[in-house]
Amino acid sequence: MNPEDRLKMFDSLDRIMREREQTRERLNTTLQEFTARLFAALEKALAEISTRGTPGIGKSRRLKHPSGGGREALQIYIEDWSIIFVPMLHFARPNAADEARIPPIQFKEPCGRIAVFLTDDPQAVAFYDFIIFQDDSWFAWGYGWPKQQDSIAHTDFEALAWELLYSFTKDIVTTWHTRDHTTLAMAFDPKHRGYTFGLPGDEHRV
Repeated sequence: MNPEDRLKMFDSLDRIMREREQTRERLNTTLQEFTARLFAALEKALAEISTRGTPGIGKSRRLKHPSGGGREALQIYIEDWSIIFVPMLHFARPNAADEARIPPIQFKEPCGRIAVFLTDDPQAVAFYDFIIFQDDSWFAWGYGWPKQQDSIAHTDFEALAWELLYSFTKDIVTTWHTRDHTTLAMAFDPKHRGYTFGLPGDEHRV
């Protein structure tokens, strides 16, 4: 390779990497803003629910992300299970396999993400997602409940928090384990659930 071609390639590579760095910085700021406003709205709604004396809805708590940097997750308690909102550390394109109803062009753009889990089992998979784009728009998707807003600035986060809490509480269901998965030890163990829980459409066989 001659020096001129090498310099052109370096210039192009350098430009690409600098643009990626700027994109990551912009997305990090946008994700932090969205997360802060969502978590604050959820905490406010939960405080109001608690004040009204509704049973079965516990207090929330912030969880420090192992990556540091002041990153936090939010855990919400409903009866004897919890829902955990975890902002993802990195940025990437949305996965078309999720079949999210977003404009096709946005599947080519890096975005921030908050993954939501139905249990504190470390091996659990996410059941709900928020994806936040560079233009401040966002999309939420999971178990048939998509939610789209034009921008963070125009989002009513208090309304969103109430809708989420109502949907999660209404839609989460419990089902007994089958007899061949119900042991005597389980029946006598006060800390062991004799049932499984999930969302509409889930299989509750074990």
